[in-house]
Amino acid sequence: MKKYINSGRAGSLFATLLFCLVSLGSAQAQEASADDAIEVVREGIAHDALYAIEISGESGFAVGAFGLMLETADGGNSWTLVEPKTQLSLLGIARGGDKHVVVGQQGVVLTRAGGGDWEATDSGLTQRLLNVGMNSSGMAVAVGEFGFAAVSMDAGHTWKPIVVDWEQYNEEGYEPHLYDATVAEDGTLMIAGEFGLILRSTDGGATLEKAAEGDESIFDIDIARDGSNTGYAVGQEGLVLKTLDAGVTWQRVDADTKANLLGVWSGNGEVVISGIREMLRSSDDGGSFSKTVDIKIGRTWYQGIAAGVSETQSGAKGFLREQSVYVVGHRATIARVVK
Repeated sequence: MKKYINSGRAGSLFATLLFCLVSLGSAQAQEASADDAIEVVREGIAHDALYAIEISGESGFAVGAFGLMLETADGGNSWTLVEPKTQLSLLGIARGGDKHVVVGQQGVVLTRAGGGDWEATDSGLTQRLLNVGMNSSGMAVAVGEFGFAAVSMDAGHTWKPIVVDWEQYNEEGYEPHLYDATVAEDGTLMIAGEFGLILRSTDGGATLEKAAEGDESIFDIDIARDGSNTGYAVGQEGLVLKTLDAGVTWQRVDADTKANLLGVWSGNGEVVISGIREMLRSSDDGGSFSKTVDIKIGRTWYQGIAAGVSETQSGAKGFLREQSVYVVGHRATIARVVK
């Protein structure tokens, strides 16, 4: 699984990943043991799946197959079903300020403002949208199959396609699938996908600069919210990239794995990476990574990853606020990372 091209294997990459994920989803839950790296908070049925999660403080959402959406109001400790707004699979979610946007198959876009209801937006998009990023001003970028990307300036209600001359990035002009997008508070956007590409724009997508390229596809990017400008990108065959300048430049990190890595979260020197039959942890800001031996990881897959903050009573002294990292994936499982 190296460099894919649309005339051959590139078009099948996303389908291949989905096949792997569905196949792995039949694994059964295991009893707790000393090797546990995760604690399952919520689990669905065999053919359920969750692909993305977003938590801000105590509130958050997870989205997945066939319109599945779950909500938390306590930092990820418990989850409730949200009434479905579509039967199409939801593949990405982003939050900016008090606004949310969700994207998925056949160009479906759902939006939410404040504590209001979710609404299906007549986006005019028809492509399979694989992910979305958004900042607090409502600038959003959605990306998907065959090089599709679009920008919204109104929190996902209307969209304008980003025109990319792909011949700048590969001689054949193949249109790579794009798997992730981020939007910084200053409006800088990044999109990433096949051919190891990470593209940046500071003008709303009018022009794009190449920040990284390679053989392995990139599935997820995370820029830490701790003000350090540190971030990570992860992908095929154990690919881990690190940035120290908020994505302007990237360097490869040796994580000693060949697993397909699907999600990454980082902050304050901690890094957690989810994937297919693999979870990696670092407590020294990517200087070294440890692998889990938890059977709940080794037989399954987790993709979306986010951190929530929960508040618990701590006796007469008041309340204790604690941050926890959560992963979502097979069987619509939501699990807390414990070590």
